Amino acid sequence: MSYRFDANESPSEAVRRIALEQLDEALAHTNAKARLDDAVHDIRVSFKKLRALIRLIRNELGDKQYKRENTFYRDLNRGLSDVRDTATLTEILDKLTEHFADELADGVFDSIRKTLKRATSKRQVEKKKALVAARRKIHACSQRVKRWSLKAKDFSAVGDGLAQIYSRGRKGFHKAQSATSVESLHEWRKEVKYLWYQVTLLRPVWSKPLKGFAKQIKQLVDRLSDDHDLAILRERVVSEADLFEDRTEREALVALIDRRRVELESDAWTLGQRIYAEKPKAFHTRFHEYWRAWQSEQKSEQS
Repeated sequence: MSYRFDANESPSEAVRRIALEQLDEALAHTNAKARLDDAVHDIRVSFKKLRALIRLIRNELGDKQYKRENTFYRDLNRGLSDVRDTATLTEILDKLTEHFADELADGVFDSIRKTLKRATSKRQVEKKKALVAARRKIHACSQRVKRWSLKAKDFSAVGDGLAQIYSRGRKGFHKAQSATSVESLHEWRKEVKYLWYQVTLLRPVWSKPLKGFAKQIKQLVDRLSDDHDLAILRERVVSEADLFEDRTEREALVALIDRRRVELESDAWTLGQRIYAEKPKAFHTRFHEYWRAWQSEQKSEQS
């Protein structure tokens, strides 16, 4: 089916289906014939979706089960992230130069790009090993999902988890504004991404309005992700200056990164103000009413 709740399923049925579908997708990517970097990326996305899902049903799982599952997927993703970072840096550089293409000469930053690509080619064996390790662990995940004890049949199954993620994102927004740093923006970004996945899961409760809301959240995710990626590239270029021999080129890249980050963060503040305008209690109430209307609509269509 899809990464969505369905009116014909109970919350527990939907959660198990979605979790197993994401694990199946991740498993398929471990055997993919595509580029290793693409496979690693796609598996990480599935695990992030799973972490958003288990946050949504945190109360249903209970603290012990929740912590076990969350830690498991977190550690798997960290292992995959470690082998993908160098390839990602090349993509980040390409995206930056494309954004400023009208202002840059052809071939600019070529020496930096070549250095990053050389580092990428050396990690292919590590990526293969990481995929094999992930494949072994996914099978065990599926068996655990089938044993999850999920009982709630209404909005109580997901309401508190949704409100908690919204609240954490709202606090992250205010913290990042008052004390802007790479770390505070990164922590806020993680909560925004969880909210995006959760609103995507619940979009069927009122499809058109929530499609627009999810789109706004995704725009914020993209701004914060690009900002974080550029911060990582900047740190790499500055901390390993001996690998990037052309000082003038290196300084020009850092200046361009800083300029782009100002643009991205300005957009993020505007989007964050809109998305997190409500207090968490009001947000919870609003989605609860959407859920009730959705359920009433389904009953009317079935009668």
